[in-house]
Amino acid sequence: MAFPTRLQQLLNEGRVKIGSGVKFEFGTGTYGFFSGKGTLVYNGLTYKGNSIIEIDEPAFALGTTANPLTMRLPARCDFGLTPDKLLLIEEEEYKGRPVTLYDFYFDPDNNAFLHAEATFYGYIDTIDHREENGDAWLEANIETEAIDNFREGYRYASHEDQQLVSAGDMFFEHAARLKNEFFNFEFSQK
Repeated sequence: MAFPTRLQQLLNEGRVKIGSGVKFEFGTGTYGFFSGKGTLVYNGLTYKGNSIIEIDEPAFALGTTANPLTMRLPARCDFGLTPDKLLLIEEEEYKGRPVTLYDFYFDPDNNAFLHAEATFYGYIDTIDHREENGDAWLEANIETEAIDNFREGYRYASHEDQQLVSAGDMFFEHAARLKNEFFNFEFSQK
């Protein structure tokens, strides 16, 4: 991947500014936030500056393991986020909707936006309403598509699926026709 020339120069110097961003693609609208002040327009979406969304560090790993992520949005009256306002999340269509995390790169000399790099893709599983010691917050549980590899009773690969992966491969042909077959074995001791 090629970064813009100015970004590559700043990376080599070790003095680029990096901010985090998140894009929520709800059924009722797309919303963007970033860890800065003011607004930032990227790919036609305006990201609003926000410093109160807490995002756990994604667990980056190879393989098929599901690596969930948790986000928190606390009620903060000084930001106009009362516990009653947090309840409005239930008016959004959020279940199973995409979430993308970004690293936004800025020039430290003039705060000019230089580049965005997507770092995590996931889907909202649940948003829980939490309250403890007088504090209230929303807690969003984000799953990757890898969760489907481990769900009980989830769809199994078929012969047709295998043809999409490798045309002519007959690995699942027998399994698709046979489904289940049971054998009774007896072992005799001598």
